[in-house]
Amino acid sequence: MTAKRATKSEAKIRAAFITLMGTKGFDAMTVSDIAREAGVNRGTFYMHYLDKYDLRQRLIDDEVETIASMVLDAAPDRKSRERLDPCDYIPYDAILAALTRIRDEYEFFAAITVQGSDTTLYDRMKDILKNLVDVKLPGPGADGSHGIPRPYAQEILASAVSSILWLWLRRGCKESPEQIASIIERNKTLAPVALIE
Repeated sequence: MTAKRATKSEAKIRAAFITLMGTKGFDAMTVSDIAREAGVNRGTFYMHYLDKYDLRQRLIDDEVETIASMVLDAAPDRKSRERLDPCDYIPYDAILAALTRIRDEYEFFAAITVQGSDTTLYDRMKDILKNLVDVKLPGPGADGSHGIPRPYAQEILASAVSSILWLWLRRGCKESPEQIASIIERNKTLAPVALIE
């Protein structure tokens, strides 16, 4: 099978998976259902994936890799980050590009997260964000300038952005990517208590 035919088959299987997530749900769908919906035989499915669990995981991995690349490729390198304010670790343009990707692929994201009830994707994105800010935080076990231990500081910083993304997804990506990017930008410098004043 040529790479082009493999890519077509994988695209059909991905589309079938998304459709079946909406009509049957993950637990009820079978490989036969996926193959039938995709218009491929089971052998073609098994050329690419071990089972439906492998398919789901690889779809998540591919999307996380795509979005991570958008963010990480735009992020400053370690040496540059030492001179930057942590708020500038994730540039606005990278945030906007990632949000646009999510909006453009909303049907996939809604299916893969079961309309926001499966947090696998959320957890993976949060880990990426933690790694981005890791270099600026004090060493393991040390408190930052505000007396917050490193693991908690990482969690606070990564959770804020991840939670905004997750809520946007659960709400059906109703707001534009620009609106959400603006909220994330403002969130970088606002104390949580400022939001309720």
